[in-house]
Amino acid sequence: MASVENPNLELLTLIWLDKLANATTENRHIQEKLRGKINYLRIFDNSQDCEHYIRNVIDDKQEKLILIVSGRLGPEITERVHDLKQIVSIYVFCFDQQKNELWASKYKKIRGVIKYLPDLLNAIDRDQKSDEQKLNESIEILTTEDQILSLLLQIKLSLRDKRDFLDICSKEYLNNTIEMNNINDFEHLYIPSNALDYFFNETFLYRLLMKSLHTFNIKLLYLLRFFLQDIDRQLQIQSKINGKIYRGQLMTTIQVEFLTQIIEKQFIRFNTLFIGNLNQEQVRQSLQKSYVENNLQKVLFEIEDKYQIGRQYKQYCIFPITTTFRITSVQLEQRIWIVQITVCNNSNQFRSKKERTPLDLAHYLRETNQLNHSEKLYELFLTQYPSLKAECYDGLGRIAQDKGHYDVSLSFYLKSLQTISLKKRSNCLNNIACAYDYLGQYEEAIQFYSEALSLMKTDLEQSMCLNNMGITYANDNQFEQAFKCFQRSLTLRKPILVENHPDTGICHTNLGVVYATLAQFDYALENYNLALKAFASNKFYDISRAIVYQNIAQIHQQNNQIDQALKLYQNAHTIFQKFRPIDHPNLLYIQQQIDQIKKH
Repeated sequence: MASVENPNLELLTLIWLDKLANATTENRHIQEKLRGKINYLRIFDNSQDCEHYIRNVIDDKQEKLILIVSGRLGPEITERVHDLKQIVSIYVFCFDQQKNELWASKYKKIRGVIKYLPDLLNAIDRDQKSDEQKLNESIEILTTEDQILSLLLQIKLSLRDKRDFLDICSKEYLNNTIEMNNINDFEHLYIPSNALDYFFNETFLYRLLMKSLHTFNIKLLYLLRFFLQDIDRQLQIQSKINGKIYRGQLMTTIQVEFLTQIIEKQFIRFNTLFIGNLNQEQVRQSLQKSYVENNLQKVLFEIEDKYQIGRQYKQYCIFPITTTFRITSVQLEQRIWIVQITVCNNSNQFRSKKERTPLDLAHYLRETNQLNHSEKLYELFLTQYPSLKAECYDGLGRIAQDKGHYDVSLSFYLKSLQTISLKKRSNCLNNIACAYDYLGQYEEAIQFYSEALSLMKTDLEQSMCLNNMGITYANDNQFEQAFKCFQRSLTLRKPILVENHPDTGICHTNLGVVYATLAQFDYALENYNLALKAFASNKFYDISRAIVYQNIAQIHQQNNQIDQALKLYQNAHTIFQKFRPIDHPNLLYIQQQIDQIKKH
């Protein structure tokens, strides 16, 4: 639960709590040494601020921390935060070892009471590479279909990517001499064939990639796609694996319960590069030795890889980032959950060779309602690809429109118009008209629709524009004009599109709106039902289906058919919640209607 955005781009945070941490030159030298082990170091001189940071800034699902505490402040802070999931290790750094070992011995997460800095640095180094820390790394189970990582593997690299990535690294590791030297080596010496070494040696590239996957930092993932692509290519030439593969993991009770519910039901993915071991006994022993809190469970994955998708690199077994699995069994044995999973990719899915563009990824994110992620990419592309300014402004305009920020949307569309090519000008004019319509400026909307229509060459483009123009006429209570536009749009579409195509559904929706406004409810319902039939088999038209539910609900509400109205409003609300922000006008309106019906 993070109430403040945490700028740490790595997996671990290091906290040093000591009243004198910033008071002496020697202690500032210690800080520099500590950053050489874990880059993101936070210093606190009082327990209250330290505890607040641990509880409210560190996201316990995605980030872990190591706490270094003085002997004086240790007993109080340890008692208060020891059992928090985000804390993986505690070190007492003090002068009086013997005295502090007396209270420290009762806490399992205290890895040592240490007097000298070299001993502390060595302990932190060992701790980071220990089996227990690997078991503790965050992992999420994903069940939705997702093409994001596949797209990242297919988008061509550019020189600007590397410059932008190095800029981020320079800011992240500023004043960290050790890592800045590593970054300099990477800039001049990195070659793709060394990607797996960079990964398994847990360099800054490994740490940035893993954190980006865990938190879905789309901007950094995009810039790190060179690393994902290099790893993917290197895996192609590694040895295939015969036999079962094993992985240990500490997971929450809720996660384990979820695994038991989806046995043989769903494909799953993990938000990480899935790494295993051929030695079952070694993995089991690591689990048995690990310390778990009340809300964590020990899990042993047994992986059946019949397609031989996994690859062996040195002592490691690793699966491609796009691998999907299916749960086949979940059983509790001697306090360890044995989860049997099978790899579901076939050999043709191992790696796509089709090259995609950066805009393909931004468009996909917007189409799948990941609006904030899409927005970050369009903003990045504005600086990276000056030739794509028009397309980026158009994408930002569509996102603002989806969020219900119509004035912002109009501003972006007008910027797009300044640099758009003549070939795409008609679509840009159409978008500007839509924005004016949403803002209630109907005369301006009709003006831009008319100009767009005059430039459109195909029947399909014209039918789309006519449909939008009809909406504006209807909103302006010019129903005869609206009806003509919708009928003409439907006439243009029917010969081109297959039966029950979603685009014909849109026409029927709008005809239904006109009929409903004229109180011709039977005709309205007839068109709404034709629209629902057209939208039924296409998940990308869920929003359109929700709008139809809302419109039918309004008819039932006017006819005092309250039960039917409530059910349809609730159906519409469920869909809108998935695809629109909570403050979107449509969502607020539907909730208002539901509340009003329930009051009566």
